[in-house]
Amino acid sequence: MNIPTKPLLLFMLSAHAVSSVAADGVDNTSSGPDTQQWKCKYCAFPAGLRGTVDFGLGYASNDAFKFGEYNGINQHSGFLIGDAELTYFGEEAKYWTMNATDLGLDSRALNVEGGKQGAFKVTFGYKELPHFIDAAVATPFVNGGSNALTLPTSWVTGTATSTMPALDTDLQSTSVKTKRKQLQASASITPASAWQYSIAFHHETKQGTQATAGAFFFNSTQLIRPVDYVTDQLDAAAAYTGNKLQLRVTYSASAFRNHNASLTWQNPYTALLNADAGQLALPPDNQFHELQLALGYQISNDTRVTADIAMGRMTQDQEFLAPTLNATLNAVAPPRKSLAGKVDTRNANLKFASAVTQLLRVNATYIYNDRDNQTPQAAYAWVSTDSFVNTPTVNLPYSFTQSTWKLRADYRLLKYLHAAAGYDNDSRKRTFQETEHTRERSVWGKIDLQNWHSMDVSLKVVHGKRDQSGYAPLTATGVIENPLLIKYNMANRFRDSAELRVDTAIGDKLTLGAGINVARDEYPDSKLGLIYGKDLSYNADVTLLLTHTTSTHLFASREEIQSRQMGSSNFSVADWTGHNDDTINYFGIGIKRSKLMEKLDVGADYTVTNSHGAVMVDTGTLAAPFPDLVSKRDTLKLYGTYRLADKISLQAAYWYEQYHSDNWMLAGVAPGTISNVLTLGQLAPIYHVNVISLSGRYQFK
Repeated sequence: MNIPTKPLLLFMLSAHAVSSVAADGVDNTSSGPDTQQWKCKYCAFPAGLRGTVDFGLGYASNDAFKFGEYNGINQHSGFLIGDAELTYFGEEAKYWTMNATDLGLDSRALNVEGGKQGAFKVTFGYKELPHFIDAAVATPFVNGGSNALTLPTSWVTGTATSTMPALDTDLQSTSVKTKRKQLQASASITPASAWQYSIAFHHETKQGTQATAGAFFFNSTQLIRPVDYVTDQLDAAAAYTGNKLQLRVTYSASAFRNHNASLTWQNPYTALLNADAGQLALPPDNQFHELQLALGYQISNDTRVTADIAMGRMTQDQEFLAPTLNATLNAVAPPRKSLAGKVDTRNANLKFASAVTQLLRVNATYIYNDRDNQTPQAAYAWVSTDSFVNTPTVNLPYSFTQSTWKLRADYRLLKYLHAAAGYDNDSRKRTFQETEHTRERSVWGKIDLQNWHSMDVSLKVVHGKRDQSGYAPLTATGVIENPLLIKYNMANRFRDSAELRVDTAIGDKLTLGAGINVARDEYPDSKLGLIYGKDLSYNADVTLLLTHTTSTHLFASREEIQSRQMGSSNFSVADWTGHNDDTINYFGIGIKRSKLMEKLDVGADYTVTNSHGAVMVDTGTLAAPFPDLVSKRDTLKLYGTYRLADKISLQAAYWYEQYHSDNWMLAGVAPGTISNVLTLGQLAPIYHVNVISLSGRYQFK
């Protein structure tokens, strides 16, 4: 909750003025203005209960997982509307607030806060976050969602999906979805001193199912795996606020638990090498502890320094699974019972800001991130797809250290003209990676024209270059890499970008805005892999006040993303080129009219989004590109509010949405279409949904 500060500030200023006069030796009993007649309309707290409560019904016309992916309106049914925003101020600065949203849906949330201003505060919150992924996937496993997938007793294996005689009859439809439930509580106390103490607890569960896959040699199967996670986090803090010094010390601890250590499944194919069952490890239990220090010091009226420092430790000590379920394989047990994973983290963010003159301001920032992986190394004889025992491989505890310097200067050239420039230097050192050291340096400049003839103009240009110390494929992993292939995040790179934004007001009724952003990456030394990338976007918006009660707005944007990569089909020099071109268009228009017939407010919004993704591979011979990846969404919303009485109003809304997508990777791919891949038969989402709602609102004043 945001506590009103303006009344307190005005009171302090008034008290300071009176005490200053008294301190200067002025006789307060002498004639002067009669302060008893002064009134501050901002100083009175709104005592009592204020806010709104909404209650009503809604209805969705169709089932649509994609439409309700996060909002909870995913089924053809009715639903309750329940929302509230309430605030109560009592005597002695005591208060409480409550915010409730979507209480009738799976995306419901409730937050309550109460306390005494300047003394203590207690909060409680509950939230549900659904994720509806796919409504109808098909699998032959009879107990999808459990950690042990079994086939029907009638199942007959085959060497390929086409030779599984019971595949069509044994398929069962299921859904893929998850839901998070978050519960949080916190309390803080501010004694009659400069210190404040707080403690917060956060508990989250995530349950449901997700898609994954497993393989036996060259045959693979898409699977439904269980999700049953619990995450707990505790934060305890002490904060000090002085005239010049502010600091905060926080201890945080989090623990993640997975109620399923593994996923096992029967082999639906005719078993080769006696691999009739497979096993996948699921995310392991782990913990994280961190101690944080935040510090700020006001050196002078014009200069301030801040520091954020944290030290943490991540641990993972869950017992290893058996190397394989295939009893005929002579698999060597792991060298230890668990990974004994341990990673220490050290982070620092130091800032210096100073107004050197009235025209010049400088800032300096240093950022340090260190990840020290202390997990012990050992040789593991690993099993591939429960079919082969491979040569022992030593695990590589990857670590890195990042150091970043940022310098910035802002200068006011004229009353309406400001200039800024900066230099960034980012250095990263890695262990067990193809490149040990990369360094990226960037320079940038910015010009701001503010309130110049009712116009604001901003232009920013950035140039960056990244160099690496040398690139050599890793040999410790046992995986053979083409020495010409360079991973793009460690390759030498040139990066250039520019941003231009213009906003203007024509009279007091019309505002216009337009912007363009362009960024380009080039990898001059890469022979294979990503060699070029470009992102171009532009947008425009218009707001028009037609009358004092009617306004309209319009906006449009377009983004074009391009990339090019080189590849080799014979483990040599490049002999093919891949092109990716993505385009996203967004358009919207809306209108609002208030006080129609004095008691009615109405509005309408229409938006349309469409995207196209083109993939083409050039091998030197004429070949047709892949079909475009296409999606389009049209949304229309109509809404109105009618005031029945001073505190009571009716609200009605209509929401129509249509979505269409084409994905050649899913089109026509049934569970048995691919001979060596048993799929879930997923389809590109298509839907149209009508949602209507009617609710009443009561307002507390």
